[in-house]
Amino acid sequence: MNDNTNNKISLSIAIPTWNRAPRLEKLLDSILFQTKELKGEVEICVSDNNSSDNTMEIVTGFQKKYPGLINYNKNKENIGAERNMLLLMEMAKGDFIWLMGDDDLITSNGLNEVINFIKKNKEEKIGLIVVKLESYFINKSTGQKIIFGNSFDKDKPEIFKIDKKDIIGLNFPEIAFISVLIFNNRLLSKIMMEDRVLIEQGIGTKHIHMILFALMFLKYPELDGIVFNKVVVNQELPQYKYFIEDKFILHYQVQKELNNLLLSNKYMNNDYAPLIIQRDKELKWCFIADMMVMRAFKTFNYFSYFGCLKLFFHNATFIDMLLFSFVFSILFLTPSIILRSLYKGLLIIRHGKKWKTKWNIASKAFCWLSRGVIRRV
Repeated sequence: MNDNTNNKISLSIAIPTWNRAPRLEKLLDSILFQTKELKGEVEICVSDNNSSDNTMEIVTGFQKKYPGLINYNKNKENIGAERNMLLLMEMAKGDFIWLMGDDDLITSNGLNEVINFIKKNKEEKIGLIVVKLESYFINKSTGQKIIFGNSFDKDKPEIFKIDKKDIIGLNFPEIAFISVLIFNNRLLSKIMMEDRVLIEQGIGTKHIHMILFALMFLKYPELDGIVFNKVVVNQELPQYKYFIEDKFILHYQVQKELNNLLLSNKYMNNDYAPLIIQRDKELKWCFIADMMVMRAFKTFNYFSYFGCLKLFFHNATFIDMLLFSFVFSILFLTPSIILRSLYKGLLIIRHGKKWKTKWNIASKAFCWLSRGVIRRV
C-alpha cells in the first residue's frame, strides 16, 4: 500500500476503463491540456480492464505526448469493475484521489480549481470532497445538446460541509456518482490495508465507492466531508433501455445488500444505524415509484412477466415480494394515460406550482434517456 507522507503529488485522477476508447480519449484530452503548469502535482492513473478495442493505443499515444503524467495498467483478464477500481486506488500516489468515469469530462479550468482547493485545504481534516456536475444528453435526431441537470447549489457558499449523517446514510444527492468524489488518499490507503475483509464483502454491490467513504467516516468520525460548490464535471448521459428487472436489481436488491453490509460492519454505531434502517425501509417504495413512472411514460419494459415475479420471490422479503407482485400485475393491466394523470396530480399536490419542473425532469429521464437500444445493467 502506498505511503503518501512525503509525496508532492497533490492529486491522482483514477480512471477505470473498459472498451470505451473514444470516450477515454476525450476525457484524457480534457485533462492533459490543463496539466502544463501542474507537472509534479498531478498524476493520471488508468486501469484498463482487459479492453479489446484500441484503448492501449490511445493511452500510449498520450504517454508519449505527455511523458511522466500517465500511469497505465492493463489487466490480463477482466477482473470486474469494482476490483478494477480498488486496483486503481492502490496505484495512486497523490494526497487525494479523484475517481473519474471514463465517459465523463473535466471542465476547461476544473482541474486547476480542484488543485488550488486541495492545496489550500489539505491540512484540514477532510476525508471526502464532493464537486458539482452538469449533465446533458444529445438528441440523436438533431444533435442538439440538452441540459438535463446542474447540481450547483445557488443557495450555498462555494465551500460547505456535508452533514455526516447524509454521508453515512447515503442521502447526499450526488454521492453515488463516482466522478464527483475526491478521497483523502492517506486515510483511504489505511482503510484498504486494515479493513480489506470488509471491503471485499462489498464486491458485487456495484457501489464499492460508497462502502469506502461510509467506512472512512465511521472509522474516523472526526473527519469532514466538504462540498466544492463549483461545476467541474460534465456528464453526457447515455441512452439505455431500462427493464423492470434492472430497476429491481439496482434500486432494491443491490441497495439491500449494501445496507446489510453497512449495518453489520464493526464500526457501525447507534447514531447512524437508524439512518440505514430507515433507508432500507424506503427502498420498496422507491422501486414501486420506479415501476409506476416507467408505466406512466411508456417505458414499462421487462423480459418476462413471470421472470419478474420469480426475481421478486427470490430476492425480496416475503412482504415486499407480495407487494411488488401485486403492483407489477396492476400496472401491467393499467393504461399508461391513467397513470400519467395520476402522477401529474400527485406532483401538483406535493410540489404546488413547481410541479411542471418535476414533470419535465421525469419526462426527460424516462422518455429521452430510456430510448436507447442497449440494456442498462
